[in-house]
Amino acid sequence: MKVLGRVTLGLLIASALLGHTSIASQSAKTLAPSSQSVQFFKKQVDRSSSFSNALKGLINRYPHRTAEFVSIALSAYPENYKEIITASVSTQPTFVDEIIMLANDYKVANPTEIVELAINAEPSYAGAAASAACKYSPEYFNEIVKAAVTTEPDSADQIAQKLVGAYPSKTMEILITTIKEVPFVGKYVLDALLATVTDDEIKSEDMIIVSVEQLAQYPDAIERLVHLAKQRDIDSNKIKLSAIKGGLSEEAIVAVINEHYLSTDTISAEQD
Repeated sequence: MKVLGRVTLGLLIASALLGHTSIASQSAKTLAPSSQSVQFFKKQVDRSSSFSNALKGLINRYPHRTAEFVSIALSAYPENYKEIITASVSTQPTFVDEIIMLANDYKVANPTEIVELAINAEPSYAGAAASAACKYSPEYFNEIVKAAVTTEPDSADQIAQKLVGAYPSKTMEILITTIKEVPFVGKYVLDALLATVTDDEIKSEDMIIVSVEQLAQYPDAIERLVHLAKQRDIDSNKIKLSAIKGGLSEEAIVAVINEHYLSTDTISAEQD
């Protein structure tokens, strides 16, 4: 009887999903559930102990149908969007791109809330979630970056690196936005992004100088940035001006510059 039940359920699902039609979407062809598929899903919810369990059960049993089940769920229960996004992403995080696309297409919430829900559901996919959110809601780019890195600050460097890989023309924008929001991990973010421009000395220099301005109020970060600038032979005057622009006193930044630039130059002179 159990086997028969599974076969029957499979046939019902196949029949329901065949009722889908495609509608024009801003990003792709979004599945528009038929009334038959919506009714089928509602019956599954009624039979389950909870809404989330019903959705997770279907996705676990038919993972390749994840996007279709999310579309049906959002169509049938748009008010349950938080549960839908959370349950589907936590169950099948590899479908985070499609899940975010559907949530945006159904306009169930602001893009920033959607990405926050997706990241909280599966933090290890924070970069993928942020990249997808920016792709489907480019007008919210900066807001999405802010939401992503503040939701999962420990992965801010990975999020920034993932976004730069997808949007290289926005490298500086991503860097500035990220370290403004989570300055305590700014040095890790900079390291991650410098690794993406190893062959571009000008861009690397610009990134370090901008980071000096944004992290001017963080002594440990400034020490590290000035040391890095010296290693890369960046003009110390550029560093000084950037730090002052960021709110650090001239006396304070000159002291740090002298510590790194002059001490290194003195050692080199003595060796000569």
